[in-house]
Amino acid sequence: MILSRYLVCLTVVLFVFSQQAIARVEYQDSLSVTRGAELSLYAEDNETNCLVCHGKLIYTLTDTVMGMTRKQLMSGQNLIMPGMFYNSVHWSFSCLDCHSEEFRIFPHSIEARFETSWGCIDCHGYDPNYEQYGFEEIDAEYQKSVHYTATDGLITCWKCHDPHYYTPLARQTQGGREYILRSNEMCLRCHSNANVMGLITDENVDIVLPKHEWLPDVDRHLEAVRCIDCHTRMNDSVLVAHEVMPADSAVRGCADCHSQNSILMGTLYKYAAMESRDEKGFVNGVILRNDSYVIGANRSKLISFAGLLIIGMTLAFALVHTIFRIVIKPREHVHE
Repeated sequence: MILSRYLVCLTVVLFVFSQQAIARVEYQDSLSVTRGAELSLYAEDNETNCLVCHGKLIYTLTDTVMGMTRKQLMSGQNLIMPGMFYNSVHWSFSCLDCHSEEFRIFPHSIEARFETSWGCIDCHGYDPNYEQYGFEEIDAEYQKSVHYTATDGLITCWKCHDPHYYTPLARQTQGGREYILRSNEMCLRCHSNANVMGLITDENVDIVLPKHEWLPDVDRHLEAVRCIDCHTRMNDSVLVAHEVMPADSAVRGCADCHSQNSILMGTLYKYAAMESRDEKGFVNGVILRNDSYVIGANRSKLISFAGLLIIGMTLAFALVHTIFRIVIKPREHVHE
């Protein structure tokens, strides 16, 4: 049994290192798309109309009547980092593609500030070019989620996915724990900050961690799985589920993850599980790509066979030895 455990550990370590190497290559390939302000047709217009103020932490406020100027700090929620914007998926857009022409006027009017923001579905929905991403199904899930129903739609796509910086996490990270960390950061921006939650609800909101103390070794769980793996309803038709359930409907059973039919294969590892549930001889082997070994969910068929073989040989040896003892011992008595 000691040999069997040693082989399990050695195989897992070698497999994880090989998958990390593959992930690094794939990550570098994903960064090969050429972007930047120098390639944008609207960079000059964006700078003149918007980023001259919103693109700087300190901007200059001018009174055109009195001829006075004053330096001001831009509030964090209105600050746009140009370098990050021009590396997002919306890098080639004009600011006024999404914001109304009223924002050309400064100071901005109250009417402009209350304008309805565009959502993902407004541009990407029902467009054959984006059919593979399933925006229509994502929007339908979102409208059933507690984020929508409990806030009358106040929590929009952009509360989680900033349109000025958005790039799919798969392109931003090398996968593994970094991907999980970045995903959970989106949730914790609100759910670990009572002040931010105060923009959405007047109710007192507890921070996240005390609500998860029922989990054994809670920190390791939060490092190894995304919040949405337990808090969204599984859906095979979209890659990332968006129907966030009420807290009392979240997954709480150990066997839901720690089994060969682990729900993680339909959530966190869905992208890889579409290819195969077996990889490198491991059941649910894609889990190992995230530097994780989930007890009950991962199992090496080869090592299991080797372990059974060792146990079988041990039992066979004990049986043969017992038979010889039974047969030889009476003969010794007869000789005496």
